[in-house]
Amino acid sequence: MRRDRIGDFFVAEAWSDSLARLPAAFHADRDELLGMMRKDAILYESPTQPILSRDGSTARWMLNSLQVTLTPRGAELAGRCVLELLKRFEGRQIATLGLTAVPILNSVIMQSGGRYHGLLVRQQRKKHGSLKLIEGPIDKDEPTIVIDDSISSGTSMQLACDTLRAAGIRVEGGIFLVRFGWHGGFARMQEQGYHVEAVTDIWSDFIYHMDDEPKPIGNPTKIFPQIRWSKARAPEKLHPAKLARIAMREYLTSGKLPRPPQALDSDYPAGGGAWVSLRSLQDIHVRHARDGYWNFPGEKAWPASEAVLWAALKTAETLPKNKALALLDDSAIAVTFFTAMEQCPVGALDNDRYGIVVRSLERPGWMGGALPRMPGILNEWDQYQHARTTNAGLISFEPHAILRHDVIKAAEPGVSWQPTGVPFAAAHPLTRADRGGMVAARARDLAVARLFGSELCTAPLRDDLLPSDTDQLYVSVYLGGRLRGCFGAVLRRLDEDVATLVEAALGDTRFEAPADVTSPEAVSVTVALLYDRLELGLHSIEDIIRRIRYGEHALMVEQKKRFALYLPSVASRYSLYPVAFVEELLRKAAITKPPYRWTRFACAAWLADQAGERPVEGSFAPEAAPAGLPALLGRLAPLAIAYLLRHQRPDGTFFTRYEPLLDQLYESVDLPRLAHAAWVLARASGTTDESAGKAALRTMKFLLDAVEETADGLWLSYADNDRSVAENALLVLALCKISDQKLRKRWVPRLAATLWSRIDAHGRVHTHADQAAASDAYQDYFPGQVLLALATAAQAGLTSLDDVKFTRAFRYYRHRFRARPHFGQVSWLAQACLACWRIKPDPCFADLAFDVADWILGFQQQKSGAFLNDHQSDTPGYTTALYLEGLAAAACLARLTGNQERHRDYIDSCRRGLQFLDGLIIQSRDASLLPNPAMAIGGLRRSARASEICIDFVQHYLAALIGIREAAEAG
Repeated sequence: MRRDRIGDFFVAEAWSDSLARLPAAFHADRDELLGMMRKDAILYESPTQPILSRDGSTARWMLNSLQVTLTPRGAELAGRCVLELLKRFEGRQIATLGLTAVPILNSVIMQSGGRYHGLLVRQQRKKHGSLKLIEGPIDKDEPTIVIDDSISSGTSMQLACDTLRAAGIRVEGGIFLVRFGWHGGFARMQEQGYHVEAVTDIWSDFIYHMDDEPKPIGNPTKIFPQIRWSKARAPEKLHPAKLARIAMREYLTSGKLPRPPQALDSDYPAGGGAWVSLRSLQDIHVRHARDGYWNFPGEKAWPASEAVLWAALKTAETLPKNKALALLDDSAIAVTFFTAMEQCPVGALDNDRYGIVVRSLERPGWMGGALPRMPGILNEWDQYQHARTTNAGLISFEPHAILRHDVIKAAEPGVSWQPTGVPFAAAHPLTRADRGGMVAARARDLAVARLFGSELCTAPLRDDLLPSDTDQLYVSVYLGGRLRGCFGAVLRRLDEDVATLVEAALGDTRFEAPADVTSPEAVSVTVALLYDRLELGLHSIEDIIRRIRYGEHALMVEQKKRFALYLPSVASRYSLYPVAFVEELLRKAAITKPPYRWTRFACAAWLADQAGERPVEGSFAPEAAPAGLPALLGRLAPLAIAYLLRHQRPDGTFFTRYEPLLDQLYESVDLPRLAHAAWVLARASGTTDESAGKAALRTMKFLLDAVEETADGLWLSYADNDRSVAENALLVLALCKISDQKLRKRWVPRLAATLWSRIDAHGRVHTHADQAAASDAYQDYFPGQVLLALATAAQAGLTSLDDVKFTRAFRYYRHRFRARPHFGQVSWLAQACLACWRIKPDPCFADLAFDVADWILGFQQQKSGAFLNDHQSDTPGYTTALYLEGLAAAACLARLTGNQERHRDYIDSCRRGLQFLDGLIIQSRDASLLPNPAMAIGGLRRSARASEICIDFVQHYLAALIGIREAAEAG
C-alpha cells in the first residue's frame, strides 16, 4: 500500500486518491454499476411512497441499492468491485448485518473461487431453533471484513463489529457499496483503527450529479458578492494599499468597483491569492477588518492588480455598514500577496518564511491558514497545528493537504505595521558579534578585573553602539559555572550601565556565593539585550501565552506598583512549560489575581567565556555540529556512555532525571526504562566500550532480582510499577547481548515463554499482567518491543519460533500502523521488522519498515534535521532520537536488501537528525555555564527551551548511534 508523505499524519491519502490507483477493469465495472444505481437505486418520495429518516423526519429520496443488487448484472458488478477492494485486506472471512448486503455477500463468495466464506450477523439473537446470533462457518482465527451496502452514521457497522468481537472474532475493517461522505460513520471506523473502503460516495457520485441538489464549494474564499464594475479604470502604477483604499471607498459609496489597472507600482506575485487588512491608525495592533482569498493549484489566478480589487471587495463587505467609511478613514491598510501554492509535507514547513494553508481532502471547503512568525506560534509544528486544528477545524486523523507559499506584505507608505505575520527579513543588529558580542566581552572583562584586580583589556563601549530600539540590558555572572547574580536596567549610558550591572551581579545576595574562584578562566558572563518593546495591555494567563513566543520573548507583568520581568532563559533554566512560565512570573511579582498588564520584549543573548563570545539559545550556546556522519558518531557515542556510567547507582539503577543548570538529581525506579538501559549498554559493550558491559550486568542483576514467578509466567515486580511485557521484552534483549551463556539459558526461554503467552489468537499483544492498566496507548509501543525480543531470542536459539502466533502478531500490528500510524510505533516497529527479517528474510518485513521510515521522514525538518511530532509537547527535541532508531533499522534493511537509494536517503536523514541532537547534547563547550560539568556532559536536553535531562533521553540517542553505525557499515 503506497503511503504518501504529503497530507495528514494519521491517514495517508484521501478516499478518491486511493480509489484512483485501482486497475482499469475495476473502474469499468464501477462506472457501469454506478450508472445502474443512479438510474434505479434512488427511490424518490411520492404520495404513495413516503420516505422516513431514522429520526422520523421525511426525506425527498433515499438510496435503495436492492433495486440493483437483486438483479443478475447488478449483483455481479457489485461483487466484482468489492472483490477488488478485498485484495487490500488480509482476512478471508466476510460478514454482513441484516439483509441489505446479502446479495453483495453472496456475489463475492460465488465469484471468489473459494477464497472467501461468509457470516450473517443478526441484529437480535434468534428466539427459537439454534438461538444463534451469527450464522455461518465461523473461523475465529481469520480476520473478518464486514460488507454493507452503505455506511452513514456507522450504527449498523458498529453493531456488527461489536457483535463479532464479542464472539471472539477480529474485525479487520469494512467495505461499502456507498459511503455517505467521510465525516460520519466512515471516519468513526477509521478513528477506531478499522480499514474501511467504499466503491462509491453519495456526494461525489450521486448528489453532485442531481439537478436539484447542492454542488460542492471547493474554495469558499473565492465566493464574492455580486458587483457592478465602474466604467472608469483605477489609476495606473498605484501602491497596492492605495488601490485597495480607492476600491473600498468606491464600493462603499457607489456599490461599484473600479476596473483593474494594467499595472501596480511594482511586480507583485499573487498566484496564491491576496488579502487586505485594515488596522487602527491610533493603535496598529487593533484590526478593524481583514479578508481576501486563496488561490489553489489548478485554479485561475488573477494578476496582482485585479487580485487587490477582489480582496478589497471582500474586506469592505466585513465592515459594519453604519460606520464603514469612518473606519476606512481611521485605518491604515496593508495588502498581503501570496505566491503560487505548492503542496509539501510537514517537514518542509518554515515558519520564518512560509505561510501555509491546510485543506481537507475529504470535506470540500474545510480549510485554514497560518502566516509566518505569528505571536504564540513558536515553530513549524505550532503553525501547522494552528492552521489544521484551530482555523480549519479538521479532525486529528482527517486526510488533508498542506500548501505553503511565500508572503509579501505591502503596507501603506509611511505606516509602521506590526512586525509579525511576515517572513523573517534580517537579523537584528544585536545578534551580531560587533554589537551584542562586544557588550558580553566588555561585561566579562569588567567582572574579571573586579575579581582579580587586573587591567581591562577592552575599550569602553560607545553609547551609540546599540540600535535605538534597545530598551534594557541584563547581565548574569557565572563563577565556576554557578550563577553568582543577575541584574538588569533600562539603558542610559551604555558602558557605565554595564559596569554598574556587573558590580550588582557580583554582589547579588539572592544567590549563594560560590567558592573562591582562583582563575579568570572560571568567569563567564551572559548578557540579555531587550528590544522591540511592545505594550500588550490587559490579558489573562491563557491569552498572554498566545501573544508571546515562549522561550524567545522576555515578558514583564505589572499591577499598580508591583512588577516583575522574566528573561526567556528562565523557561529553559527551570524547564518550565508556557503556563508555568507565566504563573511563576506572577508569583515573582507577588500578583495574586487579575488584572494583569503585560509587556513583551524581543531578546538577543550572548555568552562570553574563556573561549570567546557566541550567541545564546535558551540557556546554552551551541556550536555548529560536525558535517560528516563518522565525526558525529565518534563524538557523541563516548559522551552518551560516559553519562550513563556516571549516573548509574551502585545497585544498578540510575538517577532518572538531572537538572544540569541547578545541579539537582532525581531518582526513581522505572522497570521498562531500566531494562532498556541494560540492553543499550550491553549493545555498546559489544561495539565501543567494555565498561558499558559491566554496567549492563549490574542493571540486569537488579532486574533479575525483581523477577517473580506467577501462574501467568515470569514478571518483574517493583513498587509503583505495573507489571508489563515491556520490561520482560527489554530484559530478554539485554540478556541476548551478553556472553554469559549460563545466565542467558536460565532466563531467556522462561521470559520469552511469558511473552509468547501474551499474544492472543488474533495476534494482539496483551501488554499488562493486570488488564486494568493496559490502555490502548501502550499498543503503539510495547508490541513492537515484544516482536523484537522474540525474534532476537529465536535468532539466538533461546526460544522456539511459534510461526503461527508470530505471523498473526506481525499482521495485526502492520494493520494497526497502516490504518492509524502513530509516532510511538516508529522506533519499535521498524526495529522489530529488522529482527524479523534476520530470522526469516521475507520482503513483507522490509516493506513495513520502509513504510514506517517513509512516513516519519515526512516530519523531518528540512532546515534543522529535527523531527516535528505530537509525541513531545515542546517539539522538536529529544524524541528525534527515537525516530532515528527506527530510521537506522530501516537503513540497515535497505542495505541488506540491496536498496541502495533508500539506504543512502535514510543514512543522510540520520546524519541530519544527529546534527540536530548535537545542539541539545551538553558538551565541554557548555562547561562555563554548568555548576557540575562532570555530571552534565553527555546529557541530552529535552528541547532547546528546556534544560532537564531524563536518563532515557540519553539511552535512546545512544541506541540510535549504535543502530546508525551498524546501518552505515559497508554502506
